[in-house]
Amino acid sequence: MFKKIEITIELTPDQEVGGYVAYCLELDITTEGETVEEAISMMKEAAEGYIEIIGVNNIPYFKTGKVMVRKLELAANV
Repeated sequence: MFKKIEITIELTPDQEVGGYVAYCLELDITTEGETVEEAISMMKEAAEGYIEIIGVNNIPYFKTGKVMVRKLELAANV
């Protein structure tokens, strides 16, 4: 049986080596790629493998059925 889920991917340019770092909040996994498309593809592959091993019902983030994402603006003393 298949269960459709959605994950959030945060893409950040890697300032040191180039390319992009992809992070998934719900699964707490990270991967990378030379381009945005490659980073997304790598994340999809990593997420599917992770879920296949652990099982979607064993991921606490999806037990509530609610995912909330908010951006906060902070002041930092630099």
